[in-house]
Formats: sequence, C-alpha cells, structure tokens
Amino acid sequence: MTDSTIVDPQEAPERAAGIDDVEQQLGLLFARIRANTAAAARLIHPELGTGAYPIVLRINEAAPVRITDLAAHFGVGKPTMSRQVANLERIGLVQRAPDPADRRGALVSLSEQGQQEFARVRAVRHEWLQRVLGEFSDNELSEFGRLLGTFLRAL
Repeated sequence: MTDSTIVDPQEAPERAAGIDDVEQQLGLLFARIRANTAAAARLIHPELGTGAYPIVLRINEAAPVRITDLAAHFGVGKPTMSRQVANLERIGLVQRAPDPADRRGALVSLSEQGQQEFARVRAVRHEWLQRVLGEFSDNELSEFGRLLGTFLRAL
C-alpha cells in the first residue's frame, strides 16, 4: 500500500465507513472459511490439518507439481512445504515421482485415494456453495468472482 491510497477518515467519511464495514465482514468471512476448511480437511482424512487443504486443492489443480512451485505459490519456504507434502504422502493422499527435468527433484500429484477423497469433498463443497450463492444472479456471481480476484491480487 502506498501513502496515496490512505484516505483521512475526516476527509472521506463514507469511504472510511465502507472500509470499516469491509474489515468487519472480512473478519467474519475468514472465521467462517477457517471453520469450513477445517471441516473439509477432516472429511478428506481425519489427520489432514486445516492448512493442508489448500495444498491438496493446489496439487489437484497443478499436478504434477514441484514442491518448490508449491512453496512459491503459497509464499512459504521449501522446507515448510516439504514437511507438508511428506505428511500428505504419509497419510496416503499424494504420491511423488521423479522429475525428468531435474533428477534431484520430485513431482507431486494426488494418489488414487487422494483423488477419490478430494473429488468427494469437492462435490460436497460445491453443493454448499450452490446453496450459499443460490440467490446470486449469473451476473452477480460473475461480478463477485471478479471482485474477489481483484481483492486477492491486491493482497
């Protein structure tokens, strides 16, 4: 954020009130997302931690993927991601294969069990999202997705 994006609440009270509202709504959203993600993680595997669910999601989207690429995507170090992937491998959700481009590295993908469990839980989450977003028109849903993307890129 630059100094030019900070608005004095005295000079722009409507904007300040809007930012206050967004802050409150984001706090609630993050709490609900944490709870929902924890429940989804437990549905995939009882030992899957809340923080690992997004990793499973990314592996499903990008497989086969290098651990260094996963680490970069999530903004964590390679050792941290290696531990996460090792745990996912230990509980049978992912598998490693040699990286033909770099024999020192490995490519990670969901195991057959991981694919089955992920597909089952993703279907449950999609049903939930359909219920939650059911009142949105197609245009509102598209705009919501666009605005979320804009917000996430700004982070």
